[in-house]
Amino acid sequence: MNRNIVIIIGIIFCAAALLIWRPFDDADQLEQDAGYRQIQPDFTATGLIVRVYDEHGELAHQIAAEEMTHYSPIGLTELMTPTYILQLNQGKDIWQVTAEQGSFYADNSLVLERNIKMTSLTAAEFIERIETSYLTIDTEADVVTTEQPVLIIGPEFTARGEGLRADLRAQTVEMIKHVETIYTGRRSAGDNNE
Repeated sequence: MNRNIVIIIGIIFCAAALLIWRPFDDADQLEQDAGYRQIQPDFTATGLIVRVYDEHGELAHQIAAEEMTHYSPIGLTELMTPTYILQLNQGKDIWQVTAEQGSFYADNSLVLERNIKMTSLTAAEFIERIETSYLTIDTEADVVTTEQPVLIIGPEFTARGEGLRADLRAQTVEMIKHVETIYTGRRSAGDNNE
């Protein structure tokens, strides 16, 4: 046989052996990647309510959900139809936030998605309700943020915009980009001025 033919057959044989053996695949890495994709929850609970109290023993906030699924390896709790209630100043300032879906992270941030309604449960508030589709709440600093379209409803106005930052402790709300405000002129029950 010609020497060149033997070399070509040898190269083809080595290439076929490498394709079958595939030393370039790291089997351990593939198993590890598959493990990350298949993380099992530590628990799934229905109708669970988590209450957090401040240093004075007063209720600071609570999270309730139809279903909670907790994954401790990644510090995540998934929430179905969550309700978040925040109480400030010994229960005088109360906000309730509802959504279709949420995620609570180990850094104490709560991310809510779809059909979000943030409602003041205190009478005579300037802002009665805020609606959006995505919201992040820093539960330690009591700061609410979003970059999504926002609807703010008060007793005498409705405002639309893009993005929002609310510091609930300082009682400030900043709309990032104002689109429109409509004044309705509704009066409270105690307003008798004509």
